[in-house]
Amino acid sequence: MAEKKFRVRFTESAWTDLEEIVAYWEKLGEPERGEQYAYDLPSEAVRLLTDPTTAQSGRHLRRTAYPQVQEHPVFNRSYRILYIVEESDGVVEVLRFWHSHRDEPFKP
Repeated sequence: MAEKKFRVRFTESAWTDLEEIVAYWEKLGEPERGEQYAYDLPSEAVRLLTDPTTAQSGRHLRRTAYPQVQEHPVFNRSYRILYIVEESDGVVEVLRFWHSHRDEPFKP
């Protein structure tokens, strides 16, 4: 029997990150690129994180106040999907969509 899939939930901070990504690319004169990321990042999160094996295989953040946070790099490691697996509830909570060149979002 196939393993039950996780439900993916997005936090308000994840949606805010997408808005900031769109604004960043608009400022650079590439609004289509920002809109594409705003569509692709949540889609990629759902694709990856509904699978329990993939969700649980994410790398745990180092040097953080929240060691339970995991990440999956996407789009040639340009962005990171930061999330927490709530295994008992069958839920993955996406906390942030983070550009790889930014400082860690959850510093201690």
